[in-house]
Amino acid sequence: MTHPTVHPTAPHTPAPTPQRQPPTGPANGSRSGAHAGASSASDGGATTPSPRLEALRDALAAGQRAVGTTSPGPSDRQRGVALLLAMTTIAILSVFSLEFTYQSRVAVRTSSYVESEIEAYLHARAAVELAAMVIGSTDIVDAIISKYASMLGGRKPNITTAAYACDFVNAFCKGKMTLMGIELVNLEDSEGAGLERGSCGCKSSDEDGRVNINRVGNLREKQSVFDTLYKLFERHEGVSQPGELDKDMAQLALNVIDWADEDNTRTDIDPATRKLQRGTGAEGVAYAKNGYKSKDARFDTTAEVRLVEGMTDALWCKVRGQLTVYNTNKINVNTAPLDVIKALVCKNLANPAHELIACQRSFQGQVWTPVDAAAQYLEVCRTLKKLMFSPPFSSPVKFTRFFDKLGTVLPAEYANVVRINRGRMLQDVNTRGQIVRIVSYGTAGPVTKTITALLDTTTRQFVYWRED
Repeated sequence: MTHPTVHPTAPHTPAPTPQRQPPTGPANGSRSGAHAGASSASDGGATTPSPRLEALRDALAAGQRAVGTTSPGPSDRQRGVALLLAMTTIAILSVFSLEFTYQSRVAVRTSSYVESEIEAYLHARAAVELAAMVIGSTDIVDAIISKYASMLGGRKPNITTAAYACDFVNAFCKGKMTLMGIELVNLEDSEGAGLERGSCGCKSSDEDGRVNINRVGNLREKQSVFDTLYKLFERHEGVSQPGELDKDMAQLALNVIDWADEDNTRTDIDPATRKLQRGTGAEGVAYAKNGYKSKDARFDTTAEVRLVEGMTDALWCKVRGQLTVYNTNKINVNTAPLDVIKALVCKNLANPAHELIACQRSFQGQVWTPVDAAAQYLEVCRTLKKLMFSPPFSSPVKFTRFFDKLGTVLPAEYANVVRINRGRMLQDVNTRGQIVRIVSYGTAGPVTKTITALLDTTTRQFVYWRED
């Protein structure tokens, strides 16, 4: 039996895998290429994208980059959210920045305005205080005048510092003083005179030149106030003939008195004699329709007169600057308004029968009546005396003598009917004041401040203070 011969076997070596060759056929491929791809997939080998697909992807990415977009993906969405948050934050910060800028500008302007407001107030306050200091130096001025009276022929002029206090204040504020347009002193370059920024000044008037409507302590005082008030009201709004009693104006004057007195009983008048007498009726009957009662106490301000029964707005506007509520006694004729002077003249005529001529609203076809002409001439004299730093009338007696000299400057038909009763006139007038009204102002930038103060020259204390 023959055994087969066994040859030793050589180790098995796998055949090499053929490498895929890139297709060289047309763009749409060939069947052989597809067959090769299929056989390769069946063999379990790695798939390599075709070059054309790679080119399409590269072109798409380049186009997206050109238009600023990328293909959606997790990283792209995160970048979009971050951009949105950044834009929102910038918008919020911009709003805050604009609001902060606006508030900063408002704060700067407000602080600048407040600074100007304080500076203007201090200017006005300095003017008031300086005027009060000058008014309070009456004793010093009197001592100086008395010392040099011999140089003036032994006559001591009656100079009141209140009349010229604001002239010194204005000179201090401006740094210079003028008289009748002529510059007397110029201290603009001197330290401590004038203001570097802003301005100040004041005006002063004598409260004693007004009718005191609170002077109603007894029947005698009421009679004096009534006579003056009635003439004042009647010349402004009266409808009756001068010399005849205007019942409406008389009742208005009585209502003013009844408002300020302490009793609740009406004050009546005898139409024939025009003398006041105690009435029997209650004061508050006429005020029931207005919803308030008669005050029966002193006026606090002259504005309260508007509440008095019978007072109209038109009449109030005419007399508001001719009334006062402060402690004045007689009327200072050196500072009294002309309407008050006219009321005093018509009240104290030497011959009451001449009132029809002297105080009527027209005379011989002329607008000016004799009392108007006399008052205007008196005002000329007062103005000239003030320009020479001299009081118009040094005493009440000299004021009464003024009317005796009217015949030298006025026609006889005017001068004869305005002669006055000296005795009665002296009971009503004075030539020195006690209460001085000071109205000062101060400016700084766009701000103007005004202070109105009333100074009692006897106590040297302010009895009224108002800031505007």
